[in-house]
Formats: sequence, structure tokens, C-alpha cells
Amino acid sequence: MHEAVVTYLSNDNSSNIPFYLEPRQEALTIIFVMLILACIYLAYFVKLRKLKPNQAPTGFVLVIQMYIAYIRNLVVEILGEELVCLTPYFVHLFSYIALSNVIGIIGLANPTSSLTVTLSMGIVMFVGTFVIGFKYQKLNYLKKFTYNIKIRNKSIPVMLNPNEIVGQITPLISISFRLWGNIFAGGLIGELWYFFWGYITSSKSFFLSAMNIFGAFSVIPINMYFDLLSGVIQALVFTLLTMIYWTLQKQEGHEENNHEPNKKIKIKANPALDLD
Repeated sequence: MHEAVVTYLSNDNSSNIPFYLEPRQEALTIIFVMLILACIYLAYFVKLRKLKPNQAPTGFVLVIQMYIAYIRNLVVEILGEELVCLTPYFVHLFSYIALSNVIGIIGLANPTSSLTVTLSMGIVMFVGTFVIGFKYQKLNYLKKFTYNIKIRNKSIPVMLNPNEIVGQITPLISISFRLWGNIFAGGLIGELWYFFWGYITSSKSFFLSAMNIFGAFSVIPINMYFDLLSGVIQALVFTLLTMIYWTLQKQEGHEENNHEPNKKIKIKANPALDLD
């Protein structure tokens, strides 16, 4: 967490490289987080293959299966059984965000403190909204982006609906900036706290220098909250919001299908069938 904030607080212009081309510490942390997740997935797969068909899972395998079952239950409750196939994506999404948030507790830069990372995950949510919208609403999904008039019981688009277009883009901005803002703000508060105690301990006063002991212990609850508690909460919020945005498109599709007029079915009588 704190390394990412130092990048923003630093005012060193000695390098001739433009700031947007300078390597960011978050880039290395992203690779590190992905390697950790890959090792966890690989270890789970290997241990799962070693289990016998009649052997109950224990230890590491049991914990991972309980975690997967929890995410699967969330998917079923919010998105329904039809989209339970999205469970692996949400398992990885929550794992990646949670690990990216809590990795700052060991002094590494949080990947989610970079707006590029959170915006990328928001774009995936945004594209998924369109995919599910087309899946359940077909071409009727496009009609919500236009003002329509009915001519002979047919809805004819007249012009674009700017309110609906802005309403579709707003969740992308909101979900991305919410995650980035919370992680970056937490890092900023922690860094200011470090700078404050660094200034206190640099004083020549014996009393102020002795306060360094209090400062060393006071940063523990700050890191525990912003890196662990808040990090996991923000990961859960991002995951749940993605599910909710997607299920809204699914529900609109079901509502449109339920409001379709029933087609008249003509049943021809079979002359060979005697009803007497």
C-alpha cells in the first residue's frame, strides 16, 4: 500500500523519462499476485487429483472447496442456476482483488491502487453487462438506448436516449473509482501516519523520540484495517456489484418475455378420433 503512495507523493524530477513511461511498482506486484494465485490453483489441482473417489477432502483442499462453494452460492442466489458457469470467474475475481488489497501489509504496492487495474476490471463488468443483455433480451436490448414510438403495435426507434447511455456508463466509472479510491485513500492515510511519526522521532527532544515506541505499535491497527479488513470488504463489494449489474440485465429480459402477448394456437380436430 505505502509504496504505491510514495510514487504519487514523490516530487523527484531528476529522471528525463516522462512520468507516464516510468515503470510502476504496481506492474511487478501484478505479476507477483498472479504467480501466487497460479501456485494456489496448481496446488489445489494436484492435491485434488491425489484424492481417492471415496476419500473426503481435508486440510487445504477442504478450505478451497468451502471457499468455492461460498462463491457458487452467491452466484446461484443472485444470478441464478442458469449462470452458475460464471462461478470460476467470480472465484478468480474475488481472489485477485482480495490478494491485491492485502498484499500491501508486507510493504508491496497494491495493484488496485492503480486506476488502470480497477478500470480494466470495470471494463470486464461493462462488457459482461452487454453480453448478458443481448443473451436474455436479444435485439430488444438496443431499444432501451433509444426513444421509441409505437406504430401498428411495433416499437420504432426515433432518436438516441442520452439518459440511458449515461446510465450504462456510470456503473463502469463508479465501480472502478470506488475500489481505486478506497485502496489509494487507505494507503495515503497510512503513509501520512508514517511521515508524521518519522518527523516526531527526528526531533532532538528525548520525550518526542521516546514516542517512537507508541508510533511503531499504532501503525498495526491501521494496517490491519486498511490492508486486511477493508481490503477484503472492498473485494466482496466489487464482486457483488458485478453480479448485481449482470442480474439486472437478466431480470429485464425475463420481464420482457413474460409480457409478450400469448400467441394463439389453433388446434385442428382429428376426424379419426371418436369423442362419443
